[in-house]
Amino acid sequence: MAIVIEPPNSVVLLVGRDEFTAPASFAGNAVSATEDCVAVGVLSVDDGSTTVELGRSPHIAGLSRLRELSLETEGQVSIRDVYNREYEVLLVKPGKYAVTVWGNDPTEPDVVAFEVRPELT
Repeated sequence: MAIVIEPPNSVVLLVGRDEFTAPASFAGNAVSATEDCVAVGVLSVDDGSTTVELGRSPHIAGLSRLRELSLETEGQVSIRDVYNREYEVLLVKPGKYAVTVWGNDPTEPDVVAFEVRPELT
């Protein structure tokens, strides 16, 4: 289910642990990641809210793939903001998961979907 948030600092996080390591910078990209955290730079809250969805098969139509990566989890994946406020949780088995980040804009999306699925080994 998609939810609408107003993330401070225009950043949405997808984390796999309570004690995660956020990326140090975006290096000019909309999406940056560490082994246990994915960060997405989104539209400034001054310009509007951001719609986010988390799931094994997100349902927001019309989005483009922004990035694919791997995420280490301890049994849940959650959407958070930079102040660690939790917005949505997906329970999973501990381990590595493939994550596809979808968005409606390649540089500053205001609609983001996180597709989380078991990583094939």
